[in-house]
Amino acid sequence: MSRSIAEGLTQYFQTLLDSEGFNRGQAQWDDSAQTADLIFKVEGRNYILIADADDPDFVRLVFPNFWPLESDEEFAAALQAISMVNGRCKGAKIHANSANDNIIVTTEFLISATDPQLPSGLFVRYIRMINNAADEFARIMREFSNQG
Repeated sequence: MSRSIAEGLTQYFQTLLDSEGFNRGQAQWDDSAQTADLIFKVEGRNYILIADADDPDFVRLVFPNFWPLESDEEFAAALQAISMVNGRCKGAKIHANSANDNIIVTTEFLISATDPQLPSGLFVRYIRMINNAADEFARIMREFSNQG
């Protein structure tokens, strides 16, 4: 996929966000990753929608760095919580970032890059699936903290 098609997808999602009354966010090109990234906020949370120039119909929606990990013990607890949440929650995956010092949640889906069509309500559901997984992770981590 070309840069222009990836950027077209981010523009499409800006229109979707606008139709739902959310801020359109800011699109930017990441030259090193070859992705068009749309950074936006919904209900106080920051998200990134990533359209990959090398995979025309694949989109990743990310809620980044929502739970910092401050110790090896917390990282070990987070691994347990990740496993529990990924088994319980629909459509979202939780994992540690590449430095293992923070937790992110993602959902991934397919959409035609040349003729994108996605009901805005379905896109909002993707955001809610991410939020549900993040909230469940936080709940489990608080339970672990209260047990110790």
